[in-house]
Amino acid sequence: MSKLGKDIISALKEAKKKGLVTLQTSPDVSKLRKKLKLSQREFSAVYHINIETLRKWEQHQRDPDSISRAYLKCIQNDPALIRELVNR
Repeated sequence: MSKLGKDIISALKEAKKKGLVTLQTSPDVSKLRKKLKLSQREFSAVYHINIETLRKWEQHQRDPDSISRAYLKCIQNDPALIRELVNR
């Protein structure tokens, strides 16, 4: 992952500690991925999400934690920008 991608994750963690990130629900990961026309493997690679974690989210075997929910929301709001930022 790029330095900028790590910085985004770090900023999200800091915002959570300060109570600024309080997303209670996450975007529907499967719908988001399909809207972007990406396979699980492609989505995993592009956004640096472990593929097993992604599969568990999509199969509702596991829910994203608050940082992951915030990250998914960022992807949902501007997928091209997030893709660019984490892949520099």
